[in-house]
This record gives sequence, C-alpha cells and structure tokens, in this order.
Amino acid sequence: MDDQEYTIPELNEEEIVNTANGGSFMSFLLGGLFANLFMPRKQKPIPMHYIPDSRLKENPSSDHSLSEDEKDFLSLVWSFEKEIKKAEKEGKWVRLYCLLQAVRHLNENQWKKYIDDSSDTQEILDKNFLALLNYILEIKPETNYWPKVSQRVKDDLEKGGLNIELEDLSFTFHGKPLTEEPW
Repeated sequence: MDDQEYTIPELNEEEIVNTANGGSFMSFLLGGLFANLFMPRKQKPIPMHYIPDSRLKENPSSDHSLSEDEKDFLSLVWSFEKEIKKAEKEGKWVRLYCLLQAVRHLNENQWKKYIDDSSDTQEILDKNFLALLNYILEIKPETNYWPKVSQRVKDDLEKGGLNIELEDLSFTFHGKPLTEEPW
C-alpha cells in the first residue's frame, strides 16, 4: 500500500457551518417540498352518514329536539341559577331574596306547564330545573340568608309592587330599580 499523503481541503467558515449542521436552510425547504410532492396523500375523510339511534326505534318520528319555548325555559333556569350564585357571592341579600321568591312564583305559575309535561324532552327539562331547585335547597336560604334581609324590607316586598324583567332578571319596586338596603 502506498502511503499517499492526503491533503485536507481548505474550507471557508460558511461551508464548515453548513456541513456541521447538515445543510443550509434552503436545502431544508427543498427537502420538505420534495417530500410533500412525492409522499402519498392522505385519504379524504368520508362524510358522516346518518346512523339511526337504537333508542329511537320505538318512536322513529321523534327527534328529541327542544321547542323554542322549552329552550327559553332552560335559558331562564340557567340564568336564575347564575344570578342566584352571583348575588350570594356578592352579598346582595335583597336581590337574592327577590330572585328566590321569583323562582318560587314562577314554579307555582308559568313554569307549571314544563313540570307537568310528558313530552320526549321532559327528562332534560326536569334535570336542569331540579338542579336549580336542589341548589336552592342546599344553600338553605331560610336559615342562611333570610335573616340578613330586614323584616321591614320583606314586608314591603310581600305587599306587592315588585316586578321582574325576565330578559335580564332585573327588578323594579313600585316602578323604581330595586336597591339593596337601606331603603
């Protein structure tokens, strides 16, 4: 074997950096472009078809969708729950008292049709409405919050003149916005 003398080629700094890092950024981009062109494409997703629900076999015409009236009822139940928790957290005892009295009144009057209904959607209505009623029972308003509202305020409110705007759950008392104590 001949001992040939190998010469080390002279490389400038840019060539050393490119060699050490595996190539330039341009070769990285070109490699990605070629990989994208020659790699097999993913299959397009198959559109989902209607798969019948086995629960609907007994009553195939029922789609268990809520009517607009039922949606409004659920929205109002959720709004009441949110506002009750907010009033409780912020210590607005008169507002809390009025919200709970409004739930009682609505439960005995306008909401009765949702409670006594036997529609396909009754389960979801009951579940949400009962969640609100159970929350009210858990906070024990008679023992925890009623004592924080003066008897004079409760008496005035019971005499009448309290109105609620269901859109935003705001109260007026004799035409004026309801305020916290003192009156």
